[in-house]
Amino acid sequence: MPLSRRTDVAERSRPTAVRPNHRRPATGLPAGVVGQQAFNDDQAWVGFLRLEPESTSPWHHHGEYDSYAYVFAGVLRWEHGEGGRDSTIVRAGDVGRMPAWLVHRDVSAGSEDLEMILFRAGRGVLTVDVPGPDGGETA
Repeated sequence: MPLSRRTDVAERSRPTAVRPNHRRPATGLPAGVVGQQAFNDDQAWVGFLRLEPESTSPWHHHGEYDSYAYVFAGVLRWEHGEGGRDSTIVRAGDVGRMPAWLVHRDVSAGSEDLEMILFRAGRGVLTVDVPGPDGGETA
């Protein structure tokens, strides 16, 4: 095995901690959404997201990634389904799961900032912005 491959395998086999001041600006978020990421590798992504009350992400999906959200402040409403008429509420203390390929948007539905940590498991592109469920705008 080449030295660089052995080094990579050795590093991945050790536990890692990412302190808050070592998080990086997040990649793979919907257009206009800002957050931080702690991990981004071939099969997983872990990051933090904050949305102000009534803020909404563009319509998007996460390709082959299943996404899990732990909400620690505020209320997350995932809008999805035909015409965006279905919704799933994830409140502070809840953990939600968004299946791969499901077109949705994130809405900060409470009166305080939505703060959550996101875990994604899969491969490929993390986020694909798409037209709304009825072929409308992406935002």
